[in-house]
Amino acid sequence: MAVALGRRALVARTAGGRWLRTPFPATFLNPSPTEPNLAAPAEAARFLLEARDALATGGRRFDRAVVALPDRAVHASLGTGSAAGDLRRLRSGLVAALSAGSGTPDPGLDRRFRFGAMPTGSRRVRSVLGAVSAAAVVSQYEAAVEAAGLRPRWVDAMSLAILPEWLAAPSTAGHRALLLMHRRHFVLAAAEGVRLTGFRMRLRARLDPKPPVLAVRRLGADGARRPVAVWGEGAEAVGEVLRSSAFEVAQVRPVADGAGLSSPVADGAGLSPVTDAALTALLRRVGARPAPLAAAPVAPAAVAA
Repeated sequence: MAVALGRRALVARTAGGRWLRTPFPATFLNPSPTEPNLAAPAEAARFLLEARDALATGGRRFDRAVVALPDRAVHASLGTGSAAGDLRRLRSGLVAALSAGSGTPDPGLDRRFRFGAMPTGSRRVRSVLGAVSAAAVVSQYEAAVEAAGLRPRWVDAMSLAILPEWLAAPSTAGHRALLLMHRRHFVLAAAEGVRLTGFRMRLRARLDPKPPVLAVRRLGADGARRPVAVWGEGAEAVGEVLRSSAFEVAQVRPVADGAGLSSPVADGAGLSPVTDAALTALLRRVGARPAPLAAAPVAPAAVAA
C-alpha cells in the first residue's frame, strides 16, 4: 500500500486502485526539514493502522508501505554539471541550508541522503535534483509507519516523487513545465527533453494564484516558450490567469470533485491529482502498477470500524 501524510489528512492507496482519506486535526502535523513534524507519533501510528485495516481484503492486511512525505519536510535544490565534484558541491550546499534552517551546525542529516541523487539528462549536459532532511524528521515518519505494523519500502517527498516519471516520458523534445499546486505552496519544474532545467518550491497564501503565475513568468524570462501543465489545488484559477497572459497551458488537472466515485472521501473533499500521482509513482518503483484513481474509494465507516 501507499500512504501520504500531509498537514490536513492521511491518504492511503492500494495498487488495485482502492483508496481512503482520513482528516487530521488542525495542529497534528507541521512540515519542517529540521524539526519534529508529528505532534503525536502514537496517534499517527493509530491512523495508519486504521487505514491498513480498512484496506485489507479477504482478511489479509498489508505489511509493507511506500510513503510520501510533505514537500516542506525536505530542503531541495537543483544543480548542474557532469563531474563527480558537482554532486558533492550540491550536497554541501543543501547541508549548509539545512544547518541554517535548524540554527545548529549539525542538524543530523539522514545518513542515506535518501532524497538526493536524481541525475537527469545526458552525461554531457546533466542536472541533479538534490533534497535532504534531518534524520530525526525521516525517522519520526518511519517509526509511525513501523508502529502500525508496516515496513517502509520507499520514502520520498510528495512532489519530488512525481518528477522521475514526468522527465522519463516527455511529451515533446522541447521545453515544458509542470506546476504542482498545494494549498499553501507550489512546486514548479522545467525541463528540456529529459533534463530538468529549473526547480522551485515556494510558499503562497491559501490558494492564491499570483505566486505560481509569477514564477512561470520568471521562468519564461529566458526566452524559451514552455507549455505548462497545472495540477492540484486551485489549478483552474492558475490556468485561466496563465492563458490570459498568453501562456500555453497544455493541461489542467484540478482536485477531483468525486463525480463517478462509488462513495465520498472522509470529509467530502476530492483527492488531489498530485497526491495520487505521487502514490502511483512510488508504487511503481517497487513493481506494482496501480489502477486509475477513480476505482473504489473506501467508505469512511470502514475506517471507524
